[in-house]
Amino acid sequence: MFPFLAQVAEPNAFADKLDSLARTPLSQVVLIVAFCTIVRLAVFPKLMKTPPHMRSGAYSGLRILNEFMDAIIYAGVFVFLLIRPFAVQTFRIPSGSMFDTLLLNDFIIANKAVFRYSDPQFGDIVVFKPPVYGKPMEEEDKDMDYIKRCRGVPGDVIEIRNGLFYRNGQEVREPFVKFGEGMDRMVYDLKLVQYKGEYWPLLWRSGSLPNLENRTVNKYWAMDDQTAHLLASLPPSAIPPKHYLFMGDNREGSSDGRSWGLVERESIVGKSMFIWWPPSRWQVTR
Repeated sequence: MFPFLAQVAEPNAFADKLDSLARTPLSQVVLIVAFCTIVRLAVFPKLMKTPPHMRSGAYSGLRILNEFMDAIIYAGVFVFLLIRPFAVQTFRIPSGSMFDTLLLNDFIIANKAVFRYSDPQFGDIVVFKPPVYGKPMEEEDKDMDYIKRCRGVPGDVIEIRNGLFYRNGQEVREPFVKFGEGMDRMVYDLKLVQYKGEYWPLLWRSGSLPNLENRTVNKYWAMDDQTAHLLASLPPSAIPPKHYLFMGDNREGSSDGRSWGLVERESIVGKSMFIWWPPSRWQVTR
């Protein structure tokens, strides 16, 4: 569907192992650290009773084992129990929704500490937990991290009219947005409306009314035509406190807030800082 995605690097064994290691569950890390600690406690007294000048030969293996256990314990505690939960974490890009800012199988470093003392800003590239929308999420999606660009913060009135992006009534240029090459571009309008105490993203083909034929599938796809026309008549609503609107740079190949709405502040994980793998892609993300 999107021929320009052909240049995206194919996954490889190294990338798979790297991603698997980065996502090691904390429960497994705790078990590994506990096991290494027990081994170290068993080896350490024997080494301490051995004079330094005699720690060779038969004892060299114990010394190496002791140092190896130390390294695993320090790495487990420092990296997985301190750095990853509270400071920075690596993430693998799972799709082409941010093309060509981020490519499939890029590895990024996300700053998780920055949002402990500040809030996401308009234009930030953000990692977050996806909202549950419309139907129960697939099992494999429950622990998935999404990464999109922040296109609306609390208080913003966001609209797309004839394919142009507007923030609080002012057009905002989006040079990073990618559309398919060699295809007829589908132009959509978007607005967020408040209805029955909820905030509904309404997305439809420009120049037409939102009805069952031309409305895109989102979490409210089952609404009837009467409801759709009612929503279309409502004024655009400002994003409520502690909620954010995210969209992919690859607008024709991204499932994002235009379909499933807003993301709560508590679901935000961190801010993308730079691409660190593959080396040919080293760059700050912006």
